[in-house]
Order: sequence, then structure tokens, then C-alpha cells
Amino acid sequence: MSLPSLTEIGKMGLPTGQMREETQKTLDEYNELYNWDYNEMCRFIECYGQTMFLTHYETYHRLCDDYSMELVDEFAFTFDVDTIPHFEDMYEGQFETGQDFAFYYVNEVDEETKNIPSWVTIDYQDIWENKLSNDYVEIDCSMSEHTYGHIFKRTVD
Repeated sequence: MSLPSLTEIGKMGLPTGQMREETQKTLDEYNELYNWDYNEMCRFIECYGQTMFLTHYETYHRLCDDYSMELVDEFAFTFDVDTIPHFEDMYEGQFETGQDFAFYYVNEVDEETKNIPSWVTIDYQDIWENKLSNDYVEIDCSMSEHTYGHIFKRTVD
């Protein structure tokens, strides 16, 4: 589930008069210093609140630039907006399927399984469904170029 678009919550979000002074000041500073889109900042405030804006917006904005707004929003929806600072620690990468992630994990990450002989048959789908999906979650996006298979740890190490 994605966050509402600007048109869904209104082009200007909260009217300036309804925001705390500190929030309005920060909005103006970000707009002036970085030329960040005022409407996007208001959308964030409408979705997550003023306290989260003051606490996490700089990190959120950087992550949106580095990944995509949709993926960062889906991450915040799946875990919680307070988890945004841990996005990169939890992000394992993009894979076409959970089964592909299981293949990667077995062959590249897990030291005990990295050197399994090639003649051994492994059910990667079963590994994803019954082992890895307990510790990892797959987030799919519907609107971006990269729509599938963003794998995240369920908890921060």
C-alpha cells in the first residue's frame, strides 16, 4: 500500500497556519537551502506527522533520491516511519523473486552453504518460504521502474 499522492491529500497539504512554528521554520529552511519541493514536504507531514518530519525528513529525502520515493514509502509503511534511519542497514538488494534471494543467500552469504557441490539439488523456493521469509521481507512497488523483489531484513542487526 502506497502513501497518498499529492492530489489525494490536496496540493498544499496542511495549511501553514495549522503547523507548529518549528515545522514551518524547518519547511522554509529546507525549501530555501536545498530547494526541496514544498508540496512533497507537506505530503510527508500529512502522511507521517510533524514530529516525524522534524526527525526523519532529511534521511527520507536522501533515501528517495538514492532509491525511489515509492520504495521508501513502502518501507515506512511496512516497518514504521521511525525505522527509516535503518533502511540501508536492512536493505539486502533487489531480486526478481524470493527464490532468487534464497539462491544468492545460500551461494554468497551463508558461510556454511557457500561451497555446496554443484551436483547437489537445492529447493530455493522452499528455503525462501520456510527459512528466509521468517527473517526477511519482500517489498514490491507498483509504480516504479523496479517493481519487485526488494528484500529487507525484518530487524536491524
